[in-house]
Amino acid sequence: MKGTIIIALITLTLTPLFRGFKISSDVKNNTKAAGCQIDTRQMPLNTPLLLSLSTRDILYPDYGGSVINLSRNEQIEIDCPGGANLVVAGVTISELSIATCVSGLEFAIAGQVVDFSTVLCSSRIRSAAYYTGSNCLGTGKEIEAGFDIRDGRFLQQYTACFDDQARNVLYTRFILSKQIGAAITGGTSPTWQEDDFYNLGDRVNNIYPKVAHRATINKLIGLAEDDTKYVHATAKGHLTARTDFNYNAQQMSTFHYINSAPQWQTFNALNWYFLERDLRLYAGNNFVELIVYTGTYGVTTLPHAVTGEDVELYLYVDDNGNKAMPIPELFWKVAYDPLTKAGVAVLGINNPYQEHVEKSVICNDIADELTWLNFDRFNVARGYLYACTIDDFRRVVPHVPEYEVLSILN
Repeated sequence: MKGTIIIALITLTLTPLFRGFKISSDVKNNTKAAGCQIDTRQMPLNTPLLLSLSTRDILYPDYGGSVINLSRNEQIEIDCPGGANLVVAGVTISELSIATCVSGLEFAIAGQVVDFSTVLCSSRIRSAAYYTGSNCLGTGKEIEAGFDIRDGRFLQQYTACFDDQARNVLYTRFILSKQIGAAITGGTSPTWQEDDFYNLGDRVNNIYPKVAHRATINKLIGLAEDDTKYVHATAKGHLTARTDFNYNAQQMSTFHYINSAPQWQTFNALNWYFLERDLRLYAGNNFVELIVYTGTYGVTTLPHAVTGEDVELYLYVDDNGNKAMPIPELFWKVAYDPLTKAGVAVLGINNPYQEHVEKSVICNDIADELTWLNFDRFNVARGYLYACTIDDFRRVVPHVPEYEVLSILN
């Protein structure tokens, strides 16, 4: 049975990430004569999904701006997945609807011509996550996250490969849009709520808070529960990042626990964040769609306070000593351009206290060949990062897809 994950709210402020995007001088907004223009940067947070009738997928702005241009009489689908109703000029509509362009912001919807700014969802769009019934990496289970459209379609945004024994997300996969330069920024974010996938003896929300996971880690390494030597903050590390998507509803869909793994806060907020940002800038500046895998590898360690031996770290340990939710040794991304067949793997050490980084360098470092990486990647406290060819990385992590790679993504 499909298990829907419902999303609530916390506050998180985002800064504009795309001031650095370069727009080619020969690219202009090709406004369609006498047609309609929807500025995505002006859309309220509870704007419905805008779907193409031809592709049945989400509509994006024309390259070089934030405007969706439509011809007169051109039609699009509009829907509010997740239990919300469509509200058009104050009238509630419960089904998937067609909006027909009249002119400017005027659209014909459900027998009336309305200003598109009055077309809203009665509440925030909510995403869902389901087992697909397919396996991945042998014993892993594939999960897809996206939107239940009212005509029965499921609009997938990303997939995850989940180890339901170790309760560990092995990787996620999504398509980074070439229109990511027009992404909406700012606003609030949903909380990470409980879901139907982890099935532990405690709620995941009770495991992640700083006091709880500090006590768990300290017990593993022989420190007092409240010792602050190592754990100063908590981070649920996105695999597919919130800002890897254009619209608010898509961004909200990333807040499923099956799209996360435990990260040290300094790694999460510093070099890993800069890697995510630089990859988005690459896609936007070069107007390319990238297939992006983000995954975890190994289990990070800290020395035991008494014996000095390395101890593997987990966020969950039950009364019988059974462990789950490993804290990864490495986070990695594989980015691939299927048109040019260029690709690269980038890896980061998820431990600001690791003294010997060489033990976590599992493939030949070629990061100096990447012109689009711009940060202090050798700083262990911020997150030591390096890059490898996809083929070299696959020798250690064999489940990386066997793409034909003709060059490094550069």
